[in-house]
Amino acid sequence: MCHLQKLHVKYRKQGLVVLGVNTADAKDIAIEMLEENNVDFPNIIDTRDKARAMMDKYETLGGMSAVPMTYVIDPQGKIVDAWYGYDEKSHKRAIAVLEKLGLKFEAP
Repeated sequence: MCHLQKLHVKYRKQGLVVLGVNTADAKDIAIEMLEENNVDFPNIIDTRDKARAMMDKYETLGGMSAVPMTYVIDPQGKIVDAWYGYDEKSHKRAIAVLEKLGLKFEAP
């Protein structure tokens, strides 16, 4: 989560939108986790069956199905990369993909 927050802070002025979607955790648990990690990018928390079905369909379109999933979607709505999980290695992958899309990462 902290890596996604870093991307949000560094790229938001360049047009990047980081959006969290949680269809697994109870609302109070999800909010507590977001607050503990100082996450201020938008998050959708919805555990209804319809929300889970929507995410299942999106995961199928991306060719992957796991939690947590990370998607990079270009301005035209095309999935340009997707992977399971998010750690330091994934953070470097995200930066590389975003730079290919024309965004420049500025290290803190």
